[in-house]
Amino acid sequence: MELSKKDWVCRQPFEFLEIFEHGTFMCCPDWLPQNLGLPIDIGENWRSEKANKIRESILDGSYSYCVEKKCPKLIGLKEGKTTGLVSKEQFLKEYEGRKPIPQDVKFNFDRSCNLKCPSCRSSFINYDLDKLEETNNLIQEIENQLGQGLTRIECTGSGDPFFARSFRKWLINFDPKKYPKLKTIHLHTNGTLWNPYNWEKMKNIHKYVKSCEISIDSASKDIYENKVRLGGKWDDLIENLKYIATLPELETITLSFVVQKRNLEDFEKFYYFAENIFKDTNKNWYVFYGSLTNWGTFTQEEYEENNVSNPNHPDFNDLIKRYHSLPKIENIRHNLVF
Repeated sequence: MELSKKDWVCRQPFEFLEIFEHGTFMCCPDWLPQNLGLPIDIGENWRSEKANKIRESILDGSYSYCVEKKCPKLIGLKEGKTTGLVSKEQFLKEYEGRKPIPQDVKFNFDRSCNLKCPSCRSSFINYDLDKLEETNNLIQEIENQLGQGLTRIECTGSGDPFFARSFRKWLINFDPKKYPKLKTIHLHTNGTLWNPYNWEKMKNIHKYVKSCEISIDSASKDIYENKVRLGGKWDDLIENLKYIATLPELETITLSFVVQKRNLEDFEKFYYFAENIFKDTNKNWYVFYGSLTNWGTFTQEEYEENNVSNPNHPDFNDLIKRYHSLPKIENIRHNLVF
């Protein structure tokens, strides 16, 4: 049963900032493509007229700045799900007399990664020299401008936090005094470097890391190593996932799968792959199927060839069949449009 947008509020534009080198957003820019400006004066961006108009569109139920066909929360409403949303009545009670302040920030400004995934990049990226200095300076600006009010930090959607030198240094030398209200650090990683050796170096963040997303895009060694996760080693990933499942502080784990022609045959297998690893643990675990986005790595022709979630793609009906063969349970999420 489809639910009305007018009755449900997304908190993102009232609490969240996603910070890139080239701009500042209040959600994933593929879902809410409104750039508030360069991350020079983050506070000014947050209080801008553009930011306020986006918030108004959430409260009036139009969600007019959002890309409804890509946002998993708005897609969820069409399926009768309210995951990640709050009732408008509850939201207005919570925010009565309060001004929105950034409480949740996502670090998305170092693209360094040890993998070369075709869905994300066309070459290996590792920031150094001036680029590394810029990212370190931006971390300092976030600490100075927002650190006192942050309750959650996400690191990272742009690369890998265990590989990127700026983020790795920040995690190893994390100073809780700079973030007195912080409750959670959410890690988004490919998982290949999240091993006991690296984790032991980051002791100061352990109690904060209660959730993570691990991008995998496959359920088989051949597709993983040769098609979607170039540079990755399947056996190392499996060993790390089993280790991650034992971490006592970690409560919620999401495994994500960017749906594309290269990995379509692994679509259903991916859910059962995740279930096999986490079903007997005490973790809340989820699988997220994401639509393919062209981050400038594809020509238009290549993108159309690989984007099987496009209704005009010859494999689209096959994708629908595969999706409907999955169990109808809450721990499967997606932003695919069926």
